[in-house]
Amino acid sequence: MITLLTVIRKKPEVSTEDFRHFMKHEYGPTYEALPQTRAYIQYHLTDLASDGAEEPIDAIVQISFESQEAMAEALSTEAYRKAHELREQYMRETSVGIHSARVDDTIAFV
Repeated sequence: MITLLTVIRKKPEVSTEDFRHFMKHEYGPTYEALPQTRAYIQYHLTDLASDGAEEPIDAIVQISFESQEAMAEALSTEAYRKAHELREQYMRETSVGIHSARVDDTIAFV
């Protein structure tokens, strides 16, 4: 299983309400519909630790696929390309707005 966590920052001109609506009703269902997706969780956030050095984080998405190959297959679909185009209206570009990282290990203490 491969799991990615993606930190997302919305564009400043997009309201929090519009961003969350887009994530819940348009963007998320795209991944839900992909047969390669094993898990997809959105965390909508209020960033409490912003010191002004960076824009606040608006969401973190956790997505899992059975394998690297399954992920590549999902990301090559027309549905994913459409979602990618839609997100350009709501999310900042580059790693400032969309930054993904692979989970290598999970340690739960509680």
